[in-house]
Amino acid sequence: MALYSDGFISEVQDLIAYEANLVEVADAEGIDLEAKLRLAQSEVGAELAAAALRPGNVYWTAPGWNSTGADINTSRFTLDQVAVTQPLRLWHTFQTLAIAYRDAYNRKVNDKYLPKWSEYKELARWASNLLYQTGIGVVTRPVPRPRRPAVDWVAGTLGAMTLYVRMTWVDGSNEGAPSQETAADVPANQALRVTPPAAPAPAVGWNVYVGGASGEATRQNSQPLALGQPWMMPATGLAVGVAVGTGQEPDFYRTVPRFLQRA
Repeated sequence: MALYSDGFISEVQDLIAYEANLVEVADAEGIDLEAKLRLAQSEVGAELAAAALRPGNVYWTAPGWNSTGADINTSRFTLDQVAVTQPLRLWHTFQTLAIAYRDAYNRKVNDKYLPKWSEYKELARWASNLLYQTGIGVVTRPVPRPRRPAVDWVAGTLGAMTLYVRMTWVDGSNEGAPSQETAADVPANQALRVTPPAAPAPAVGWNVYVGGASGEATRQNSQPLALGQPWMMPATGLAVGVAVGTGQEPDFYRTVPRFLQRA
């Protein structure tokens, strides 16, 4: 799973899945959907930060964690430890839609948008309560999503090809969510080279994933690569490694007692 701090929890396409004509509404009313995604994430984050201070129960999922002596009734977490579970994604999606239709209504006091605002406000409240009841997913040692790596090429022997590249940071046995995909048109008699960006503090190495089609990248290194060390495609071509993952699973789920959400 991605982390709250890895970027937008949901994207414009998630909003369109609920409102097919949302882009047209946004264009007509001058609404910046990315700005609304950002605002909704800030509001959801403020609620989560407050929830972290409230007592609740913890359901452990990682073997051995429940023997660390942690007080499961007062366990705390920070936003960068929060995993993006489905209830959290729904909350962010509905919160964004509520903000968008609230803005559309208030710009011209247009009553046709009021039912949508009310509907998504209630759905956001439902999703937040669902998250608090089922538990906020928490990662004890979060590994962030990397920026896209740099891609270029050096002398090689293979023919021209288009390759799709992603990468992850690793911290021991923990692997974070993958970077966004980068396409590279490699000329004939050249070999792809992938260089990672500057590493965050938790990372001790990185993995590179490459595929010949979008969405089909597999891992090309058998062991994590050293920080700052480029990877170059060998003359034998791509390896058939494991498929790129989605990030870290929560180590525990933290429930929170119900409370009234801001209207």
